[in-house]
Amino acid sequence: MNKLKMLLAVSLIALVSACGSIPLTTMVKLMDMNPLEADPNQIVVAVKSPNGVSVNDGDVVLDFSFRTGEPESSFNHTFPVIVDSDYALPAELKDELENDEQFTVMRLSEADAKTMSAGQETIREYRRQHEEGGAGSINVRLVSACQSDEFTWHDSELDVYLKIDQTNEFLLFLDDIDLNDLVLKNGCS
Repeated sequence: MNKLKMLLAVSLIALVSACGSIPLTTMVKLMDMNPLEADPNQIVVAVKSPNGVSVNDGDVVLDFSFRTGEPESSFNHTFPVIVDSDYALPAELKDELENDEQFTVMRLSEADAKTMSAGQETIREYRRQHEEGGAGSINVRLVSACQSDEFTWHDSELDVYLKIDQTNEFLLFLDDIDLNDLVLKNGCS
């Protein structure tokens, strides 16, 4: 488990240096999280964006991988998260909004949540048989967004929040991601 936590930290640091910043308090909280105990059906991603920028299905991905010397115990999944328009935005996120901002809430599809859950079981089983074997990582990336004609460049930064389960609060996962660092699509509504 310590190797998994260390690889998670390294993945987070690599991601931060690439396209945004992660608050230190979030990094500490994530280090205490056990990714093998997280219920994939309860993972929620919320993206705060300026008006005129929308985040749609597949614009955020969750990467989940595990590597061993045994191909049958190794995997590398990239799950595109999908918009959950029925999710009631909690007060903790509403308080983060300015007048010209919005939140898009996203989750894993039912099929991807099952695949992730099966991957967690693969890791647990491998670890029962090999005390020090394997290395894993889990990561959330914002890869693209869509800008409409209403978008103005005065505020071109997005924030990504992550909630691991229903008992936890949303964590500011990535702060101030510049829209210029993303693949931009035009004309979205």
